[in-house]
Amino acid sequence: MKPTRASLVILCGILAGLGPGFRSAHAGDLPSVKVATEGTYKPFSYYDSGGNLTGFDVELIQAVCKAGGLNCLVSTMDYEGMIPALNAKQIDVIAAGFAVTEKRKKVVAFTDRIRSAGKQFVTCAPEKFSDVTPAGLKGHIIGTQSGTTNADYFKANYGNSDIRLYKSMDEAFQDLSAGRLDLVLSQVGPAYQFVTSDPGKTCKFVGPRLEDVKIFGDGVAFAVRQSDQQLLAALNAGIAKVRADGTYQTLNAKYVPVSLY
Repeated sequence: MKPTRASLVILCGILAGLGPGFRSAHAGDLPSVKVATEGTYKPFSYYDSGGNLTGFDVELIQAVCKAGGLNCLVSTMDYEGMIPALNAKQIDVIAAGFAVTEKRKKVVAFTDRIRSAGKQFVTCAPEKFSDVTPAGLKGHIIGTQSGTTNADYFKANYGNSDIRLYKSMDEAFQDLSAGRLDLVLSQVGPAYQFVTSDPGKTCKFVGPRLEDVKIFGDGVAFAVRQSDQQLLAALNAGIAKVRADGTYQTLNAKYVPVSLY
């Protein structure tokens, strides 16, 4: 469909507001936005058997950008390098399961919530770990991904456990299934993928879902530079649209049969 004169005026306004970090080949193109995701965080961001980058976060950010009038260019990078890359203007958006915390609000701006930040323990010896409190896991080997709110939660509460931190959740789950870890703390989506996979077929969720707002934050959101308020507004408009038109619910059901929101 050919864009109207009014829509071109709106897009030009968005392009002007987004600034020089965004590229357009010629007048009338949608603003190009560089999005970073992890690629090792199934079901949110991973490579399928055909080598294609996919997952809930990947499809969601693409749908949100389309609904918000943006052209997303999604690529992968290491989780811990994302905020430095964002603030160095090497990327424009982080779509990697960032929890909205007060600490992170000091260095990035967050969109509206895209899913829950709740976490839960997983073990391959559920009969041994009915008590997942700090006292119950004293001396046991627990693992999660480094640079995450999970790691912050361990540091704050599980100092008497043997804490192992990994570059990715995939690596943590590999050590769990191999018996090198007693438990892993994870967001529910990746943990569900693991316990329903062949390596995790003997593993189960244990303990309650943890919702520590002080550490885990108030949900998960996309992150942008604090100065990119036009981009933030466009993404929030896109999030509202995909929540309202059913796209979000369709993607949720595709990847995890429990509500992510």
